[in-house]
Amino acid sequence: MKTAIVTGAGQGIGRAIALRLARDGFAVALADINPAALSAVRGEIESAGGKAIGVEVDLSQVAEIQRLVKQTVAELGQLDALVNNAGRQITKPFLDVTEADWDALLELNLKTVFFAMQAAARHMIGSGTKGRLVSISSISGRGGRPDQAPYSAAKAGIISLTRSAALAFAPYGITVNAVCPGVVDTPLTRKIHEDRAQALGITPEESLARMIARIPLGRIETPDDIASAVSFLCSPDAAYITGQALNVCGGMEMD
Repeated sequence: MKTAIVTGAGQGIGRAIALRLARDGFAVALADINPAALSAVRGEIESAGGKAIGVEVDLSQVAEIQRLVKQTVAELGQLDALVNNAGRQITKPFLDVTEADWDALLELNLKTVFFAMQAAARHMIGSGTKGRLVSISSISGRGGRPDQAPYSAAKAGIISLTRSAALAFAPYGITVNAVCPGVVDTPLTRKIHEDRAQALGITPEESLARMIARIPLGRIETPDDIASAVSFLCSPDAAYITGQALNVCGGMEMD
């Protein structure tokens, strides 16, 4: 049985990815800082006949990332795929962003991605596994966002790291790709539009509606839309794809 690590697996996009990979036949190491959420998702997978472990981990600590990989291999026997999903968002005008805001966003959204790739690739290379590294970026990383500057910078950084890692690990048969979601129906998106609505003097519903109106396919994205793309990139069908950042956004971004 193949094994995957999914970070930020306790809710939203991470939960959807974990459930989908479990349906695809992966044993899944669920990584999150919230033990109750981990337990709930693990229960969902096991009740459907899948295999999962929950690993409570603070991904801001490199030693904890290394422990996550070691524990996954110790309990599940191997590591075939890593999905970097954990992240956070702050919506603030450019001039209001503090040093603490910047450090918090870049630490969880970018630093952890680099060191998780590093730890997973080291194991894959050592074991001879032609594995898959997939990271969740964003269409925010494709262009500027005046009220999400640190977030956009981190997500653009993920795209750059994906290309660098793809070149570094291609000789070992390890593919590295990113997925760039658009407007996803999650608590994080609702919080973004609460913040924007307050700044604009409109309701959160109006703020979200304005954004959805910009989506060519005419609907908000679901976590399952992203999980399907991750599933493909972790599948044999994607064996010849590496160094790519795939927009999964209903056509909002076409670059």
